[in-house]
Amino acid sequence: MPYRCLADFLDELEQAGELVRVEAAVDANLEAAEITARAARRDGPALLFGDVTGHETPVLTNLFGTVSRICRALGVRSPDEMAQRIALLVNPSEPEGWFERLKTAPHVDTLSKAPPRTVKSGACQQVVRIGSDVDLNALPILRSAPQEPKPTITAATLLGADPDSHAQFAGRWDLTPLDANRLAAGWAGDDEPARLLAEYRGRGEKMPLAAVLGGDPAILLAACAALPPRIDAFALAGLFREKPLDVVACRSVDLTVPADAEIVIEGYVDPAEPPVEAGPICTPLGLYSRPRPMPVMHVLAVTQRARAILPAMVPGTASQEACVMTRTLGRMFLPLLKAAMVELEDFDLPGYGAARHWGVISIEKTYAGNGRRAAHAAWTTPTFRHAKVLVVVDADVDVHDTPAVLAAIAANVRPDRDVFFEQGPADPSDPATPPEALAHKMAIDATAKLPGETSGPWPEAAAMSEQIRQQVDDRWDERIMGSERP
Repeated sequence: MPYRCLADFLDELEQAGELVRVEAAVDANLEAAEITARAARRDGPALLFGDVTGHETPVLTNLFGTVSRICRALGVRSPDEMAQRIALLVNPSEPEGWFERLKTAPHVDTLSKAPPRTVKSGACQQVVRIGSDVDLNALPILRSAPQEPKPTITAATLLGADPDSHAQFAGRWDLTPLDANRLAAGWAGDDEPARLLAEYRGRGEKMPLAAVLGGDPAILLAACAALPPRIDAFALAGLFREKPLDVVACRSVDLTVPADAEIVIEGYVDPAEPPVEAGPICTPLGLYSRPRPMPVMHVLAVTQRARAILPAMVPGTASQEACVMTRTLGRMFLPLLKAAMVELEDFDLPGYGAARHWGVISIEKTYAGNGRRAAHAAWTTPTFRHAKVLVVVDADVDVHDTPAVLAAIAANVRPDRDVFFEQGPADPSDPATPPEALAHKMAIDATAKLPGETSGPWPEAAAMSEQIRQQVDDRWDERIMGSERP
């Protein structure tokens, strides 16, 4: 069922034993992050810190730290249930047009529940601070690691718009406060905001932005899904909810935001202004990023609910919230990836690679060179664009079984033939690659080889015959279970 606001979802989580209210005083400087990291490592509950030292606003962490809470937020019992819903909408011949396909029968009724609905007012504007009243320091923004010079906003949905079509984009990028009314925007050079900022620069115009915190949990999940940039995240949230999302016009910029959000930070980036160096910040791998130039977002207004909650995500462990979200959403959108890659059987983004730096795909291999081509195709998708190590295995290998994947590498890989490289834009979260350098990516083709890839026949698996297997099955209890043990 759709949730009207974040508080509704938290009430349900509390009744289910999935939320703990921490009433003791907690410091936003490192302490809250350490408590959250320990809870995340135990697959623990969401945490609501009600008494953050020096602040009136509570802080919510680990909201999407488990698959069950993500599914609960979307009203499904499992990721596969959402995947089945999406599979009905995907046209294999036009995988990137799957959302547009909702406009045709028999999906018109589904689409009618998706597009956002503009309303005149919203709870997110019960308190409005504009101009000199703006003070980002009043927000209980968490600092997650000792060498971070500043706290970081980690759970905001950042919104902008195309200067021509005015279609809004959304995504999750870290925002680092520089002072009371400026933020460093941590997107990468190949992210959608960077492309649009170049368009605003060509027009000599400022790019409006809004950072949304809280609201229906489907909003952040939609923004974090690895989808083509033209997908309307608010419409996708409506599809998740099966009910339109109410949006309201911002007070200082020409954008619309969820009416029931907790906090909205409005502002702009001036493309003529030079970037500022910001960082380091803690990356999903638990290492520090290098300081790098980031665009400056000037904050014009901060609006919020009268009793707002500030959500935050703490990076740094394989069980971190962002990693769990990425892996779970990936399972839900597997049908879309399969439509884009016809040979794809399954994939995994392991937690030890922070669900972004390491990927495994299994394919139904049909021709020589299929493994190599599949790797290059995967790198072009939003799901795998940051995978600096990509392993390709056959369809009968379970991509979620690490020993099975390693066994396929050991059995099928000849390094001079099956390991190959590509270059592309650097991932700011990759501590091994300087942001200004091109990133090197490696693929390992661990599929069994076909004629044309090797000389002579490829060794067959030493599998027992079905006749003997059945013979042993038929007399198992008699021979093994019934025998005396020494």
